[in-house]
Amino acid sequence: MQLVNPSTYDVDHDANLARLEQLRAVVGGADRVALLLQDDPDPDGIASAIAMRTVLGRNRSTTPLFAFGETTRAENLAMLRLLDVTIEPASLEVLRNFPCVALLDVQPQYFAERLQHAHIVIDHHPRAAANDAEYCDIRSQYGATSTILTEYLEACEADVSQRLATALLYGIKSDTLMLNRETGPADLRAFMSLYPLTNYNTLRRIERPELPLSFAEFLARVLPRMRKQMGLLSLHVGAVEREDIIPQLADFCLQFEGTEWVVISGKWHDSIVMSVRNPGYVRSAGDIVRKLFSTIGRAGGHRSMAKAIVPLRHWRRAFGSTRDSEVARQVEALFMEELYGTQQEQASASA
Repeated sequence: MQLVNPSTYDVDHDANLARLEQLRAVVGGADRVALLLQDDPDPDGIASAIAMRTVLGRNRSTTPLFAFGETTRAENLAMLRLLDVTIEPASLEVLRNFPCVALLDVQPQYFAERLQHAHIVIDHHPRAAANDAEYCDIRSQYGATSTILTEYLEACEADVSQRLATALLYGIKSDTLMLNRETGPADLRAFMSLYPLTNYNTLRRIERPELPLSFAEFLARVLPRMRKQMGLLSLHVGAVEREDIIPQLADFCLQFEGTEWVVISGKWHDSIVMSVRNPGYVRSAGDIVRKLFSTIGRAGGHRSMAKAIVPLRHWRRAFGSTRDSEVARQVEALFMEELYGTQQEQASASA
């Protein structure tokens, strides 16, 4: 089916046609294109990748999806299962076998030495640094990369299946918190164009996956460690079996009264992972985590949500200890100093 064309926002159709021509010229006659996502792929990246297949007129065998890490979040696993999407394990050696590598919802700097070269970059996150990709479409004013791909589909007048429409709508919905976070007119327009084609039963099943009872036990154990100073709520949860628990907790904790900033940290594999949230009307979370952690790890994000991943060995070199109590103290001190200009406790509470 064709996408609906709502009149609430004028898309630059000619510009998108020119982009498609450039994109297809870069792909050229490549027999296979690797579609690479971030380490723990999220709905926006997954949806954008399968939309890229349609834009390029390719199939699963000629445009496989890759990630260096595993998908962990329950909703994302449900999305893969219900929409029949497969993500293969990436490695530098595997990617070298592809004449063309395309990054969706992520930029080359995220991968550092794990990626030799990206030919295509399509993303909505703020530009991390200059890159040498032959084709680059970064639109930080958009709330989701799925919005960009929806415009591509419209430009090439593609037939959009119910499965693809459901994926793209969920990609936009999840990255903008149901159009409540960093949403622009382009996102609203894309959402409206996809909505009539979406399978709502599948969407509900993705959004409400079953959670293990162990998650309740985890919450009961870690929530008493939560601390509140001024407008900052911080919580270090220690070692976790699934990385997605950290951003889930960050979203949850932002609901507590009087909270301007949430920083949830934990240890996952050989790194310290931090998720940062704010309501969107204060300083940029992405700018802050880049300032604090980009020299010792990977850090970035948007105004209202950001993430940092710091290898334990780098953390020890910078701060001296990776004991949970010391990590909790150090994270709280860093953000108090950066946000409020003080490391002294003005007010604290446990919940």
